Amino acid sequence: MSETHKRRRAVLAALGAALLAGSVQAQDPAIRIVVSLPAGGGVDAVARYLGQQLGTELQRTVVVENRPGGSGTIAARTVMNAPAGQTTLLAGGNQEITIAPHLLKDPGYRPLQALTPVLQVGVVPSVVVAKAGADASPAVLLQGLKKRQDLSIGIPGRATPMHVALEDVAHQIGGQFLAVPYKGAPDVLAGVMSDSTQYGAVGYSAAKPLLDAGSLVPVAVLAQQRSALLPQVPAIGEQDLKQQDLPQVWYGFFMPGKADRDEVDRISAAFGRLLGREPVRARLQALGVQVTGLQQAAFSQALQAESAYYRNAILRYKVQ
Repeated sequence: MSETHKRRRAVLAALGAALLAGSVQAQDPAIRIVVSLPAGGGVDAVARYLGQQLGTELQRTVVVENRPGGSGTIAARTVMNAPAGQTTLLAGGNQEITIAPHLLKDPGYRPLQALTPVLQVGVVPSVVVAKAGADASPAVLLQGLKKRQDLSIGIPGRATPMHVALEDVAHQIGGQFLAVPYKGAPDVLAGVMSDSTQYGAVGYSAAKPLLDAGSLVPVAVLAQQRSALLPQVPAIGEQDLKQQDLPQVWYGFFMPGKADRDEVDRISAAFGRLLGREPVRARLQALGVQVTGLQQAAFSQALQAESAYYRNAILRYKVQ
């Protein structure tokens, strides 16, 4: 074979490889993940970790961006209105999906209709914390709710899952408390540490470093049953409350309702494979997430029930 012929074959092979790469890139464009909360939070950490794993699993580029604000609704609307043909996911939680629709005056904001549930990654226990050295127990907390209208509890914003759960508990025992809203969990924890509030109610992942350091102590998990992540911490439901269930904070992924069905199934299946791997589950647990791995149908059913709970609770307790 002549040198000229060899060079010609090499050029053709290179062109073929380039065309194939271009074809694959055209068929499998980058995956965009829009996070509903600022960088550094629990949702952001989970989105970035699973986004990286998803990119490796599907051999595709994954781009993560934060679009905080509006109680998560800015990110949700961004995904609802994503361009056709672009693979876009929302990484978010309760606030923008099952709570905000019952607080907003905008009747056009209907995430359960405009978004397709892809995966519930897991739940994050909502934990009531107190400063180290405080007389902290579920019984003491409930007695405070019953007897002291000025009992102060920091919450990461009004109408958050923690706020609604505390209103539910107080209502059941005929008690009352002073909800002190902060911009986020870090500010709630700072308020407890500085004695600005007696208690704080936040997601476990946010409180974990201070709990591990002994600066804060856990009082109760806002749930009917104890969390596998905090088996030593009593659940508020152990105090003979009648409420059958208190919705938990969860992290999940959604895609636009108009998204290609095959692409939704492809992404969902990839997440399912990832959550079936022990190293991935262990990493999520280290981030303070109790993995549930609810797939599309089960996740959708859970969202419908949770939305009904929040609608009734917001009306009943006049939460704003």
